[in-house]
Amino acid sequence: MAGKTHIEPALLELYILGITTDEESKAIEVYLAQNPAIAKEIRESQSAIEDFAMEYAMEPPKKLKGKTLSSIQSTSTSQIEPTVNPKINGSWLTGIAAIFALGFGLMTFLLYQQQSNLQNQIATLENKVDKLQGQNTQLVNQKTQINQQFAVLKDINTSHIHLRGSSLSPKALIVVYWNEIDKNAYLNVVDFPEIPADKSLQLWADVEGEMVNMGVLETGKDELLKVPYIPKAESLNITLEPKGGSDKPNVAQLYANGKML
Repeated sequence: MAGKTHIEPALLELYILGITTDEESKAIEVYLAQNPAIAKEIRESQSAIEDFAMEYAMEPPKKLKGKTLSSIQSTSTSQIEPTVNPKINGSWLTGIAAIFALGFGLMTFLLYQQQSNLQNQIATLENKVDKLQGQNTQLVNQKTQINQQFAVLKDINTSHIHLRGSSLSPKALIVVYWNEIDKNAYLNVVDFPEIPADKSLQLWADVEGEMVNMGVLETGKDELLKVPYIPKAESLNITLEPKGGSDKPNVAQLYANGKML
């Protein structure tokens, strides 16, 4: 094995534990002499194993020591004694155990990290799915609303009521879609002047001379807004009111109105 430019990691592990053959040890030592960085790591590993063995080594009981010496003395001198590699000492099993413990701990840590990463990925995917489901629900609701609006607009029973601007807003034009059969009503602002930030537009229905509140208008141009259906309404009126609306209309601020067909 002399002169090798590469040593298998498994053989280096055996060398660290002191259980390589003399030939293997000589080849490894030549290799380490040519590779100082690896030699340093090997020495550090050997030192760590020795420290571990010394820390957890236990001295055998004195009685056991005496029995062992007596047994050796009574053994026949003709008995062949086993050859022991001087590199192997009582701590090599402890060293192996330490390596297995370190390996098991590393494997456990890697598995934990992998599981943690997997759980994070699952949580991210679940959040994305929830977000997509929410978006899908919103789109379904919007589609349902559009279909309902379209059904009202194309219904032959739907009347188109034009609310035209007063002298306060001569260019204003609002179209109300009024269906007395289905009791549905929608409003579309075609054109309307800008109003002050501290004011609101409010819709009223004239029923037998009494103004019935139909709510504050919060919509932009060319947007359909569902409004309450008021039976027996004779006209629809829009006034300018304080922010949030009023209980009674300010007829002096009548911006648009139109009679029912």
